[in-house]
Amino acid sequence: MIVKENFYLSPIYNLSLIDNLIFFLKLLLFTVTAAFLIFLSVLFGKIIPLLEKWLPVFFHKMLLWLLSIEVEIVYESNRSRKGNLFISNHLSYLDIPILGSKFPLRFVAKSEIKSWSLFGFLAKKGRSIFIKRNKIDSYNQKNKILDLLSSGEKVFIFPEGTTSDGNRVLEFKSSSFSSVENQNFSIQPIVIVYTALNGIPINRWLRPMIAWYGDMDLKPHLFQLIRLMSIKAKLIYLEPVNTQSFENRKDLSKYLENRIRKIYSSALSKKIAK
Repeated sequence: MIVKENFYLSPIYNLSLIDNLIFFLKLLLFTVTAAFLIFLSVLFGKIIPLLEKWLPVFFHKMLLWLLSIEVEIVYESNRSRKGNLFISNHLSYLDIPILGSKFPLRFVAKSEIKSWSLFGFLAKKGRSIFIKRNKIDSYNQKNKILDLLSSGEKVFIFPEGTTSDGNRVLEFKSSSFSSVENQNFSIQPIVIVYTALNGIPINRWLRPMIAWYGDMDLKPHLFQLIRLMSIKAKLIYLEPVNTQSFENRKDLSKYLENRIRKIYSSALSKKIAK
């Protein structure tokens, strides 16, 4: 009896010598250019605010190029760039360069990231806002974000507070919206969906190759990810929401959670046209 070999295992395959050579040449160019951007930021960032504001965007674009990530954007509204506070579901560390490659955003990150060697340094150069998740500092952090929004900065928050496994949207933390409660700001909800790896549509078994969650080790996950030849993602910009339309932050949080969950579920079931 002859058993047929099952070829439908994984989109990862052994890269050829040419594939490896191309990636390392791209990595070399990326490293040199990134070092130059960091040098510019350190030298002129404080003198030229516009430069400091846009350098992270260029860095994120380069990172997408290095990892061969293609991003499709779907707009429900033409007011997406006019938002004050931006939010989305959260699946992976890739979410940040994908979302941050469009225009300048200040990402809110947990304070622990600040102490990480490379990622902490890059987060600081990317103008991240570091917060401590405890009640003692919550008031100061709320005012810090409010001040940034009031000054015209575009702030980005992941209301889930952590990454999911990619098969669902986690419950939103209403505290994420404490800075805009009873204020007059526009919130831009975004749904991020990873659609294909190496040309293969992503299903629930392939999603952990992108989604980084739970107690996954970062290095093995990252090394597996860079072996991919291409990644496709979709950003769906939903209709902006005004904070004054809601009585309190809990109502606002629940509305946005349900809206993003509904669109994300529809995208996974391919109800949204490509």
